[in-house]
Amino acid sequence: MSVIEQIVGTLGVPNFALMMPELIILITAFILLTVELFTKNRTLITGLTIAGLVIALLPLFQFLSNGIVGITFYDLFWVEPFSTIFKIFLIMATIFIVLNYTPYFEAKKTFYGEYYYITLFALLGLMIMLSAKSLITFYVGLELSSISVYILAGMFRKHYKSKEGAFKYLIIGGTGTAIISYGIALIYGTSGSLDFSEILNAIMNKYDMGTIAGLILLLIGLALKVAAVPFHQWAPDAYEGAATPITTFMATVVKVATLAIIAKILVLAYPLHIPYWSFAWSILAALSMIIGNFIALRQRNVKRMLAYSSVAHTGYITAALAAGTENGISALIFYSLIYLFMSIASFIFLSAMEKSNNWSNDLDDFKGLAKKNPMMALFMLIIMFSLLGIPPTVGFMGKFGVFIALIEQEIWWLAVVLVVMSIVSAGYYLRVVIYMYMYEPENDKNINLAMPEVFTITFMSIFILLSGIYPTIFFEISKALAIVLTSQI
Repeated sequence: MSVIEQIVGTLGVPNFALMMPELIILITAFILLTVELFTKNRTLITGLTIAGLVIALLPLFQFLSNGIVGITFYDLFWVEPFSTIFKIFLIMATIFIVLNYTPYFEAKKTFYGEYYYITLFALLGLMIMLSAKSLITFYVGLELSSISVYILAGMFRKHYKSKEGAFKYLIIGGTGTAIISYGIALIYGTSGSLDFSEILNAIMNKYDMGTIAGLILLLIGLALKVAAVPFHQWAPDAYEGAATPITTFMATVVKVATLAIIAKILVLAYPLHIPYWSFAWSILAALSMIIGNFIALRQRNVKRMLAYSSVAHTGYITAALAAGTENGISALIFYSLIYLFMSIASFIFLSAMEKSNNWSNDLDDFKGLAKKNPMMALFMLIIMFSLLGIPPTVGFMGKFGVFIALIEQEIWWLAVVLVVMSIVSAGYYLRVVIYMYMYEPENDKNINLAMPEVFTITFMSIFILLSGIYPTIFFEISKALAIVLTSQI
């Protein structure tokens, strides 16, 4: 008898243990909330957070190794390989991000215990959305994650841009939630159910424009959440205003989880053969790539540049959706997972640099970095090359996978846009490299790196390089998940 089965037997509730990772994170968040009332010990709070996240990984690994799947909690919660894999990567990403909270907030003298447990609540909401079998569960997870991220974005009280960015995020994010709510109402009104499987059966038997309109509204709301053009206006201000470790969480964990959810919903919608469905996603992807890259070219603030770069990467990822095939879904999964690591590396690098004297994230701050700290400059070079998509980094393999998926479906024009915009992005990614290596230092800013920052940047950089040389494991994971996901329709 497996450990999971023993737990189920002890609880006396069939399959209740399928929610164990979420329950562990919930309990950890409440423990942190209580502990923070009595002590501000940074080491204790960080340690409890990391411990809770690591423990939450254990049942997820057992789900995978034992092939455990199932539906629980009154048919509202669904555990299957796709959601399990993404949960593992999201939790691992959160561990790396949380490790860098303490050195950053100590340097900024803005340490708050709330950052930790609110981050866990946001992660919990995303995990609930990934395992949602019903629109009710989906909406609960959406609200929990959205409200938590709004709070995180506005908590950097010493930065005047934090409030401005958080307010824009709240208004536009609230609009997205309202659009999603209206979409859910339309779907329920026409299909008579909130269960994803029943909705699919209902609309396969009766082609209803109300259901299609509901699905479109649902996807528009989610596109707003991932900052796809033309719903991207909130992202640069929110990313720039938030504390950089929080920006990292928003630009990676939140974005990738939402993209995974979009993929699941699209698989649900594929059998409908909605007219111009692929063309609509192609336009969305192309606009995101073009606008994101060209505006990024104009930025001198590197943090804001990476924010617009994130919009462009949303375009690269959603381009895979336009293919509407198993290979397209596989490319989306592959790119989403590697983007998680590339983006964490880039933003944590900025987080570490911001602790230096008067560091403002301006391009001039990067002048001569290769002479002041050759190792960190080398890691930043690897990160920039990967985001640009230069071999042998893993970023090249991600873009190549999307390109092949588009070519197979003969969406030539979008494949050309992807290549051209990747070339355009060299204008700002390589500019950072040029400032590091081709200019002399113009200031005496000290670079004091904490151990978590050195570990994260080093690990991510080596991972980016090795995964580009040996990408097989990610290809296999992505292909297997695409097969699992498309076999569910």
